[in-house]
Amino acid sequence: MITEKELEIMDQLDALNSKVMETTEYRHYCKYRELLDTDPAAAGLIYRFTKMKEEFEEVQRFGKYHPDFSTKRREINQFKKELDMNPVVMEYRKAEYQLQALLDEILYHVSIGVSQNVNVVSSNPFFSVGGESGCSTGGSCGCQTAI
Repeated sequence: MITEKELEIMDQLDALNSKVMETTEYRHYCKYRELLDTDPAAAGLIYRFTKMKEEFEEVQRFGKYHPDFSTKRREINQFKKELDMNPVVMEYRKAEYQLQALLDEILYHVSIGVSQNVNVVSSNPFFSVGGESGCSTGGSCGCQTAI
């Protein structure tokens, strides 16, 4: 059963979500997501890359023993670079990164507000306050302990 306090927290989360959706980072992300979905050149590159990836996954099942493994891997890596250099894809990735950085920062501040010892999972080293990693077990989970 949901308590009144939990409902209040959910309302505050909705308000936070609305504020995030008003940010420049979110608007840029939406703009470039839409552009990525509608740009014919980007769509063609993405479609072609998806097909190449599917073909490579079939070859990859046999690993380096497949006669086309090296060739297909080289082709997909070269095409990935071409895809990454497309201006629409570049701007989309940049907007995506900036939005993720904002969300990481929000998560960090909420986490620290709850407890100084909470684990903050983030690929952004700015939010990896402690020098420790791996859920205090030395494991490779990738999270950082905020101290």
